[in-house]
Amino acid sequence: MQIRTRKGSLAASIKMPRRQFLAASAASLASLSAPGIVRAQDATIRIGYITSLTGPRAEFSEPATWNVEKFREKYAKGIDIGGKNYKVEILVRDTQSNPARAGQVVSDLILREQVDILLADDADSHITGGELADQIGVPFVSTLTQWEPFIAARGSTPDKGYPFTFFFGFSAGDLAKNYVGQWNATQARKVVGDLYIDNPPGHAFADTDNGLAGAIIKAGYERIPGGLYRLDTDDFSNQIAKFKAANADIMTGFVFAPSFVTLWNQAAQMGYSPEIVTVAAAFLFPSGVEALGERGNGMSTEVWWSPGVPFSSSQTGQSAAELAAQWSADTGRQWTQPIGYMHALFEVGFNALAASGNPKEPVAVRDAINALQFSSILGPIDFVTSPVKSCAITDMAMGQWIRTPDGPFAFDLLITSNPTAPAIKPQADFKLLSELKA
Repeated sequence: MQIRTRKGSLAASIKMPRRQFLAASAASLASLSAPGIVRAQDATIRIGYITSLTGPRAEFSEPATWNVEKFREKYAKGIDIGGKNYKVEILVRDTQSNPARAGQVVSDLILREQVDILLADDADSHITGGELADQIGVPFVSTLTQWEPFIAARGSTPDKGYPFTFFFGFSAGDLAKNYVGQWNATQARKVVGDLYIDNPPGHAFADTDNGLAGAIIKAGYERIPGGLYRLDTDDFSNQIAKFKAANADIMTGFVFAPSFVTLWNQAAQMGYSPEIVTVAAAFLFPSGVEALGERGNGMSTEVWWSPGVPFSSSQTGQSAAELAAQWSADTGRQWTQPIGYMHALFEVGFNALAASGNPKEPVAVRDAINALQFSSILGPIDFVTSPVKSCAITDMAMGQWIRTPDGPFAFDLLITSNPTAPAIKPQADFKLLSELKA
């Protein structure tokens, strides 16, 4: 199959790895010649925004619509680039937390909607749709995972990257350094029980060379492997029995919140009480901690972004604290970490479009992304000096959820250590779970 680009030149034949994605792309191609299809106008920048408003990942996308409306308001009168004013249209598409659906959404935005740039806050869209973006030549920026699975998902390497697809976010290696760095500052026994979801990010965490599992071993801790588990697992008694028998003072891994509730309840029933519980994914959101009740006090996790980071938006000038406060004022809900990343995603997009000089020229926008170096609501975003091509590696720290009886919300996530990000200052000392119970 041959596909004509928006300029009419012939693109290379596309050989897609997934049958359903081929079907979706073919359907979109056929519809391009149908009457009534709206074409992108030269005076309008069309931004395709891919998120997961429904399905298992919906909690990650809770701020998505709110964030989009803020940028729609900001650019209601358009944006001036290269001496010309362009209208801005943001097309929001829901993946329904389904990788196959994500591929269809990417295909539709590229082939039918003729967007000028794609922005995605989930990894599935890159994995299933990134190849099409690279083949057609549409700039595509994603976030909210680690760079390691982004590079590995379609068989690239850090020195190669991708032609038109980009990523910014933290490193699985940095996460491991933060976890171990926090544990090293305590008196807990150096015995760690770990377990991971059986999915690409989980595999990155479980990597014994470059992931968290490898960092545990290299740091001199005794590792008690709990292995990979399926999302539908509802019995963790084997893992808990191993951790308890080894007197593992530390439990860690990559576990989604519903699974951790089951795991933690079963641990209590079996009499397993570690001193430290540091888990990725489960404690990203207040709801994941609140679901544990009083026993959520002291859970710890990485901090990608919080009101406590000393950074401001390149687009609005707001500090992290001001952005989080605006969210709570507008919604009545507690801040969550994806707020910062979703805001930064549009910082990258609009900064690249402005720097391109011609937002309707895909190569100019692609080159502008490659040349981005700026301070964002997350901190530095630097595609120029990054050791990983097509990626900008962002800062992160460690935090602990502490009960706040007198606060507006049940728990607050406070920054407790910063092994890889000295610019992010701790807000509180890290406490063992036994110390919080005392």
